This record gives sequence, structure tokens and C-alpha cells, in this order.
Amino acid sequence: MVQIKEIRHGSFGRCIEISNGAVNVAVTVDVGPRIIKCCVPGKPNLMWNDDAREFSEDVSSAFGEGKRWYIYGGHRIWLSPEHMPLSYYPDNDPVKYCVNQHGAVFTPQKQEVTGLCESMEIRMDEEKPFFDVIHKISNGSEETITGAIWCLTVTDAGGTVILPQSKDDTGLLSNRLLALWPYTRLTDRRAFFGDDYITLTQDKAVKEKFKLGSNNTEGWLAYINHGQMLIKAFEPEYEDGRYPDWGCDCEIFTNEHFLEAETLSPLYDMQPGQSITHTERWILADGITTPASENKTLEFFAEKYIKPLL
Repeated sequence: MVQIKEIRHGSFGRCIEISNGAVNVAVTVDVGPRIIKCCVPGKPNLMWNDDAREFSEDVSSAFGEGKRWYIYGGHRIWLSPEHMPLSYYPDNDPVKYCVNQHGAVFTPQKQEVTGLCESMEIRMDEEKPFFDVIHKISNGSEETITGAIWCLTVTDAGGTVILPQSKDDTGLLSNRLLALWPYTRLTDRRAFFGDDYITLTQDKAVKEKFKLGSNNTEGWLAYINHGQMLIKAFEPEYEDGRYPDWGCDCEIFTNEHFLEAETLSPLYDMQPGQSITHTERWILADGITTPASENKTLEFFAEKYIKPLL
């Protein structure tokens, strides 16, 4: 049975906690929204939180004097491709929410300047350890806006993300791509490039940033930490859709503080009044040990622990 209540969490003030006994989630409503807690009940939080507000950007040139964007942490909804400052709308105001039988819908106010209207819905299973996160962006401006829904999950330090590579048989044509950012080093020891899987591990001792994107036609990412695993599953749309960043529907990022697991919708030309959606299914598993980053081990791990849950 899904239980929903208002709580206070850390430095975030009011949050809505949603739980079914198998998974526990908290979403901010004084700012954001952000999913700033996700875990198996009684286990450590898998989300990274910026309780000290150490990470922010001055966006006053676009949004008015004194305006700052805060990462806050956890999971958020953005519009891709990334642009500074317009991607960094300062979502620092209270969020409206509406509770229903399976969770809640969180709707921040319409964005000034951009005209975008965002919402995030949590729809939880009655008893099993999974829930859907339904992301929606509407064009409330008078101009056509081109973009993709970008779902960024900022996870806790020390974890590892597994990114499957495309296994599509395309004959004489290529089937995989890697998009690399200017600061990314392919020799970075935190990254492993296997035949079927790529892994990235967060390391507090390494300050450099690392980011890559791919055409993840398998439709899932897995993050492992604190004896738990979070799978983010989605539906790739490569037949009809075009994607940002040279064709990426998944991106992974790390620095000395946290690790990000990101999925993206196709790019859309949103007419005024038009909306787009992108859904992730979050699946949790307990009692999981991080596998070694080697081909056979990752293949065995995926077949035993990940694919049966999809």
C-alpha cells in the first residue's frame, strides 16, 4: 500500500515522502522539485544532497538581480541541450503538489523569461520496489522551443554506474557512438570500457570531471552503492527520434563530489502550448555488491541481477 505524508528533510524544509514498504522516496516542495531521497527503507540514501548549498551559479544576467541557481542534489528535470544561463532557471520557489492514490504530481510555477512549464509525477507500485517518474515540459511561451527532456539523477559518492552498449546488428553500418566532453580523458582510471558495458565509478580523490554520452538502445542504466542498486529504465525512440549531443539518450558524469546517471528524450520542436513527456522506471534492489569492471563479470551481473527486473 502506498503511503504519502509531508515531512521535513535535512536542509530542504517541506518534502513529500512516498513509500510502499519496499522503496522510500522524498521530493522537495519548498524548492525544486528534486527527488532528494531514494532508498530501500532503513538503508542509506542513494541520492547526493547539497545540504550546505556549496554549488550554485549566478544567473542574474538572465533572470534578475540576486538570482542564483542551486543544484540542490537528487533528481531533477531539465531541458537539453545545455545552455548557460537559460538551462539554469533558479527553481527556488515553493512547488504545488497534488496527491493521488499512487503518489503525487509536482508542479513548479511557470518559468519567467523561458516560458517553460515543468512537472514531475511519482507513480509508485502498491508493494513492489519500483515506481515511474513521469517528466513533462510544456511550452508556455509564444515562440517555438526546440529541446529534449533531460532527467539528471545526482547520486551519492562512492557509487558505480553501469551503461550498456548497443547490441543492434547493423551489418556494415556503425551501431554505437560515444559523445565526449572537452574535459573527458579516455585514460581516466574511473572509467572502464568493456565489450558490452561501460562503467564509471565516483572517486573523491580525483577532482577532474568526466562525462560521456551514448546511444543506449538497451534502455537502462544501473547505479550501485550502499549495498543497493537503482535501475533507471526507459524506452529508446531511435526509429523516429533525433537526440541531443550528437545522438545521446544517456549520459554519465562524475567529479570529486558525486556521480550522475542521466537519460534524455528525443528532441522536439515544441510549438506554443505543446507539451512533451519522458518516463523513467526506477527499480530498486537490496543486497547488491558492486561487480568488478571486467567483461565476463559485468555480463554475468547484468544477466543475473538487472535484466530479470526489467
